[in-house]
Amino acid sequence: MRGRSARELAAATNPTIRAVESLSEPGPEAWPAPLPDLSRPAIGQRLKIGSHVFRIAISDVQRDVPREPDTHLIHIGAWYADQPLTPSDLGLRAADACANVWAYLTNRLTETVVQFYAPTPRPTGELNPRLGCWGPRPDLMDEGLADSDCAIAVVLGLSIWLPGANPPVDDQVFLEAIRDTLIEALSYWVVVAQRVAGPQDRNN
Repeated sequence: MRGRSARELAAATNPTIRAVESLSEPGPEAWPAPLPDLSRPAIGQRLKIGSHVFRIAISDVQRDVPREPDTHLIHIGAWYADQPLTPSDLGLRAADACANVWAYLTNRLTETVVQFYAPTPRPTGELNPRLGCWGPRPDLMDEGLADSDCAIAVVLGLSIWLPGANPPVDDQVFLEAIRDTLIEALSYWVVVAQRVAGPQDRNN
């Protein structure tokens, strides 16, 4: 399956969003849509990869999703220096490099969902699972990166359409696999940043 760029995700999808208690700056009013509430995640973890410290949060598997019947939804976030992580935080500025790291993350998340749910295609032809993101981080838009994948924040909605699927029996095992996939992808981001641009630690 071809990886979709972060900009394609932002343009093509509108993940269901719950009431917000944002954990990051700038405030939620600066974003085009409220950030998901990850103040009480099912999985929250602080980790260090090389010289970089990240904080990740993954919501419970949400059922009875408004306006999305027969769907499971999870929200995923990664923070760096108290802001939602973007490739530019690690020093990546080249379009190809940023598209590459985003494709890796989205492909690996999709593979993990397929492993646990075995979902069938949606009748509309949309991807299943479907990934949505909240777009570029507002402060980076002010730096002229509004049209760059390098500014897209790792705040994601992951929607799985259930008809024909085989959902996992244990949500926690599935969420732990999503966490492991996210950590693997962040490790890849750090490696690419070191090779392409060198680390740009923001004293996080």
